[in-house]
Amino acid sequence: MKALPDGKDISDKYYIGYYDGKELIAVMDLIMSYPKEQNAFIGFFMTSLSIQNTGIGSCIIDELCQYMKKSGITGLRLGWAKGNLHAEHFWYKNGFQETGITYNAGSYTVVLAHRNL
Repeated sequence: MKALPDGKDISDKYYIGYYDGKELIAVMDLIMSYPKEQNAFIGFFMTSLSIQNTGIGSCIIDELCQYMKKSGITGLRLGWAKGNLHAEHFWYKNGFQETGITYNAGSYTVVLAHRNL
């Protein structure tokens, strides 16, 4: 929960909870101004099983993108574990494209993706 890329500090990191009434239905880790000043990085985005495959996750991402664009952010970046077809499909569907950059995270390879806003 405290992991940050080099050059970033805790003031750049946000945990965002999405609720339906009192029920937490999704959570996101967001790092601002990374890897560039006008970008943000989604460290993770998880939804509860109760809303998966309903379109709510995509609505959350769409609203985030609209808000970020209005705030001067020009792109979002994230990564998924290579071979995780569920994550790959979700992020492709939401306008993210592979950057061609991958890195070894120990037991898996991370595929970096980006969406211009």
